[in-house]
Amino acid sequence: MVKSRKKFKREEILIKKFRRNLFLIPFIAFALKILIILNIQGFAWHSAGGGDLAVGLKFLLDNNYIPPNAWYGADGENYIQSLYGLVSSGFFSTEAKLSYWPAGYPLLMWPILELFRGQFFAVLAIIQSALYMFGAAWFADELSRTRVGKSSYLVAIFLAFNPTLALNTISVGYELPVVSLSLVATAAFIRYAMGNQDAICRWELALAAVALTLSTLMQPRLIILSLIFFVVWALAIMRAKVIPLFLAFAIGTVSIGPAVMIYRNLQVHDYVAVSTNLGITMRLGAGPGTSGGYSSAPTGLVQCPETEGNAANRDAALVRCVLQWYGDNPGTALKLFWNKARYFWSPWFGPEANGTMARNPWSQNHPFKSTIQTVSGFNLIYGGVGKTISWLWMLAGLALLIRGVKILWKIGGLERALALMTASAFLMNLVSSMLTIGDHRFRIPSMGMTLFLQAIGFSSLFKNNRSKSSNSISSVTWPSIKKRVGGKEPSDA
Repeated sequence: MVKSRKKFKREEILIKKFRRNLFLIPFIAFALKILIILNIQGFAWHSAGGGDLAVGLKFLLDNNYIPPNAWYGADGENYIQSLYGLVSSGFFSTEAKLSYWPAGYPLLMWPILELFRGQFFAVLAIIQSALYMFGAAWFADELSRTRVGKSSYLVAIFLAFNPTLALNTISVGYELPVVSLSLVATAAFIRYAMGNQDAICRWELALAAVALTLSTLMQPRLIILSLIFFVVWALAIMRAKVIPLFLAFAIGTVSIGPAVMIYRNLQVHDYVAVSTNLGITMRLGAGPGTSGGYSSAPTGLVQCPETEGNAANRDAALVRCVLQWYGDNPGTALKLFWNKARYFWSPWFGPEANGTMARNPWSQNHPFKSTIQTVSGFNLIYGGVGKTISWLWMLAGLALLIRGVKILWKIGGLERALALMTASAFLMNLVSSMLTIGDHRFRIPSMGMTLFLQAIGFSSLFKNNRSKSSNSISSVTWPSIKKRVGGKEPSDA
């Protein structure tokens, strides 16, 4: 009996040490980023406006000025333009960028700008980096309690030190906050599944709903992914009779994000729409002379008739026109879909790269940046060797991702639910890119999930990453569909 207690105490100490060390991984990455962020200089633009935020922002835009050591994402100037509209005219600003693109990210930046003014860029980078640290640390910690807990260290390393993803937290762009919030929502699901199921509405569910609400506020198309996320959550844990109530709460909360932007546009422009850029983006990726990606040369875009009405009507007409063109040209459409899928998964730089990631801090500072400045280096990177490495990178990444999904699926239970949730995030972003335009930047919002799956796949190459610890027992029994498979959990493996 005494030996049993000592053994239990020793195991408890080891678990605490394991979890502490697990947290240190994203914390160290965060500390390193703070050193970069502290070099951001912000008072030049602010003092240019004499303390007036609107004038200062106008100075940034008119002079094409980026504060020293600050970073803009691909649409950085557009977000600053949207902020200028909010600061100068308020929530119901008529600034075109606030309706052309979803206004959620500028709306979330607005109070940070008002509070910290000249230090806005540095504080934004700190907040985004801290949120990412929290999401990665909590996700890895909760993962350590599952049957793939042995891989949690590797997952934490992949998330914390992937340079393209982790460094992007210091950029002005919505993508990394969305990644962080998706990690928070998934960690909340794991904790919910590991807890007592007596109460349906618990704080983990509320936190996941809030996290995905903020995500859909920044990128409304994520409401489809949120729906899949909560449907899997419901089927994995809830009994059939309570699923409607569960989904009503979850999806109702998440819908607040797009509803805020629809309300704003209804008041300002008198039309019901979240944004009005979908049709134009779809048209850029379609047509007889296009490749499916961005091009500086004129291409044969889909010829669509002029449509009268407001911006929302014109956008909807463009969407219908492009979809009609796909239907009339199935062969060309399939070729474009293939190209856009390839561009979506393409490397960040090199001969196969295609997209708008040139401003990513890693793209600006990667070790081959200086190599391509010489003729021999350029020929090496963009020649046959570079193409071979690029394709090996893409195929290896996909192979590890698929292997990770298969491992989680085979284990069953909670791990199968994670496979469905994380694979759905990747597939939804892929489909979105295939229907609009091929761009590897579209991969970023789901990259937290793909890195998780790749880490599971990679670790399985060297060891059995499945843990038989009693801590991995959860209440994921798929009760609402058990009867359809003979009364047994459909995930027993």
